[in-house]
Amino acid sequence: MNKNYTRISHRFVSAMLLLSMLLSALLLCACNGKDAVTDDGEYVTVLRVIDDINVGGKFTGEKLEAVTVRADSVPEGTYSSVEELRSKYAAEKLYAGDYVLASKVVDKKPAGADDDNEDVEIDPLALGYVLITSYSEYVEKGDYSPAIKKAMEEHPRSTIYFPDGTYNFSEPIVISADPAKSVSLKLSNMAIIKPLNWADPTVPLIRVGVSEEGDTIDATVDAAYMTGNESVSITGGCIFGVGTASGISVEGGVGTYIYNVSIKTTPIGIHIKQGPNALGATFVNVDNVNITGNDSRESTGVLVEGTYNTFSNMRIASINYGVRCTETGSKNIFRNIHPLCSIQSQTTAGFWDMSDGNVYDVCYSDQFATGFLMETNTKSLYSGCFCYWWTGDNKYHVGFASNGQFNSIIESSKVRHSHRGLDVDAYMLVAEEGGQGVVLYPLVGIGSNAYNNVLDQYCKTVKP
Repeated sequence: MNKNYTRISHRFVSAMLLLSMLLSALLLCACNGKDAVTDDGEYVTVLRVIDDINVGGKFTGEKLEAVTVRADSVPEGTYSSVEELRSKYAAEKLYAGDYVLASKVVDKKPAGADDDNEDVEIDPLALGYVLITSYSEYVEKGDYSPAIKKAMEEHPRSTIYFPDGTYNFSEPIVISADPAKSVSLKLSNMAIIKPLNWADPTVPLIRVGVSEEGDTIDATVDAAYMTGNESVSITGGCIFGVGTASGISVEGGVGTYIYNVSIKTTPIGIHIKQGPNALGATFVNVDNVNITGNDSRESTGVLVEGTYNTFSNMRIASINYGVRCTETGSKNIFRNIHPLCSIQSQTTAGFWDMSDGNVYDVCYSDQFATGFLMETNTKSLYSGCFCYWWTGDNKYHVGFASNGQFNSIIESSKVRHSHRGLDVDAYMLVAEEGGQGVVLYPLVGIGSNAYNNVLDQYCKTVKP
């Protein structure tokens, strides 16, 4: 027999025997492992910390994980269910990787323990807020007007908190202009303020900066603005006018802040009146506020009669006028304001400026008959603004128009129309005499009777 062949055969047999032994061992281990987990009970599922938990912190699913380990590798009394830990507190500091032991868990938070802000729910009382629901005994037939009056009387210079729920008011919430009496309002995300048997739609649900006889108010701007008097803030929740009440008016005070509020179905969303000082200033800041009107012919999103106010990051809908500045509403800043029109009327305007010195930065007029409307004395700046139409509902579509001499500055702005698949630049018309001008997109041909009517209506001094 060939010696090489014999040597190869012996090697083959040895390899096969070794492979057989390895397979048998693997099968035995698999069987033993299965028995250990399901039959012998040598493996258990327990909870382990994956993110540090402070003393007094609550146990949440985000900071725990369930792991399966050998029973003899964990201490006795280790928790295995998150449900068992609800409403319990950490008795000592737990670090990532620690097992949750019964000896480290207590039913009551240890005295003097610092809250783990990521583990515990925010308690309005702990933050120093005054709960409006604490005055439920003063609610009369679902009317919270007596309750808010009592809360403001007992807790001036404080923040009144509205938890989730609906709160009806038969009278406006009146916040004093006197810093010694004023309060701020904070609404939770699902808190709603509504009118109850409201008589006058022009009256707002919330009035800020109201002066009464006997108030200690210095009417000069410098004294009120620079001495550090507390400013009023209205944040969160929904002001729901139900079409019968307006939203918020600011009538005085200095530095009012309106943030993250939804104002719905109101004839007037926000009304900024002239301040009681030589400049008529209130220095109001409005940011991240959505307004929905009531679709009436006079509905206005933002009505400004005062000066030195700032409005930013707002969406406004279902109104005849998005933003309207009266003759006294000057020196205001509007940034990233987007009104959207749903009313078919030639009187609608995204922005109507009757004053001067206002700044419009990246403002977007959407679907209004006239995007930006000015008057003879309007001397404002329009930078990066945009007008757009996507239907032909209105007879004329005008970008920038002036009822009189054109004295404003328009830069880097655009007018577009996509009705019936059209997407063409608009025309800019400026009179040679008088300076009056208008940007418009004609749905009819230049030189036609309809086009000449547009020129007659908006460009009195322009000869077609």
